[in-house]
Amino acid sequence: MSSRTSQKAAARQARLEAEKRAKVQDARRKRLRSLVGVILVAAVFVAVSIAASSGSGAAANAATGGRLVGTALSRNLFAGIPQSGTTIGSPQAPVRLVEFADLQCPYCDEYAVQALPTLVKDYVRTGKVQMRFENLSFIGAGSVAAGKVAAAASQQNKLWNFIDLMYLNQGEENSGYVTPAYLQRLLQAVPAINVGQALNASRSPAASAALSSANQVAAQDGISATPSFLIGRAGGPLQQFQPSSLTAAPFEA
Repeated sequence: MSSRTSQKAAARQARLEAEKRAKVQDARRKRLRSLVGVILVAAVFVAVSIAASSGSGAAANAATGGRLVGTALSRNLFAGIPQSGTTIGSPQAPVRLVEFADLQCPYCDEYAVQALPTLVKDYVRTGKVQMRFENLSFIGAGSVAAGKVAAAASQQNKLWNFIDLMYLNQGEENSGYVTPAYLQRLLQAVPAINVGQALNASRSPAASAALSSANQVAAQDGISATPSFLIGRAGGPLQQFQPSSLTAAPFEA
C-alpha cells in the first residue's frame, strides 16, 4: 500500500478516535444559538491535523489493482442515511449545505477525509442537515471520467458512497490513475450497487448532462474554486461561504 493511501486510512481512524475523546468535552459546551454556526464550527473542531493529504504521489496501490483504502469506514459512515440523487439526508432537515467539488481536487480530498465524516455523523445522520453534491470536472480528463461514473452512481442513490471512496483513494491529479479499471473497482466497493448498470449509465448522455448542469449551477452561484459551499435554511436563500481552512481552523459562515 502506498504511503499516501496509508496516511488516509490512518487519518480517518485517528479522527474517529479523536471524536470519542472530544465527546466528553463537547457535552459541557453550551449550545450555540445558530444551528448553522454549530455545523460549521463543529465540522472541523474534531478533525485531526495530520498529513492525510500531504503526499503528492498517485494512489498506485488502488489504481493498479491493490486493496482499496477505507471501504469499511466509508460504508459505515453512510449506512442507513437516505440518499436521493445528489443529496443525502432527510428532506425535512432544517439546514441545506451544498458542496461544489472536483473529484481530483486535493483540497476537496482534505475536506472529505477530515471534515466530512463529522458533518455526516453529527448533523446529516441526526436529521439536522441535508447535503447536496455538485460535481465539477475542470481539472482534467480524469475528473470528467470520474464525474460521469459518480453521476451514474447517483442514479442508484449511491453517489456519496462512490465519491467518498474516490477521495479516500485519490491519486495525484492528472497522473493517469483514473482508469476504467480503477473506477470499476470503486463501484464494486459501493454497497448494494449494480455495477454493470452504473457503468452503462456512465456512458449515457445523462451522465454528461449532469456534469454540465453542475457547471451551470456553479456559474449561476458565482463559484470559481473547489471546494466551495453554499449554506442556508431549508426553503430560504443559500449563502456562499468559504472556510479559512479545511482542516486546521473552524469553518466560518
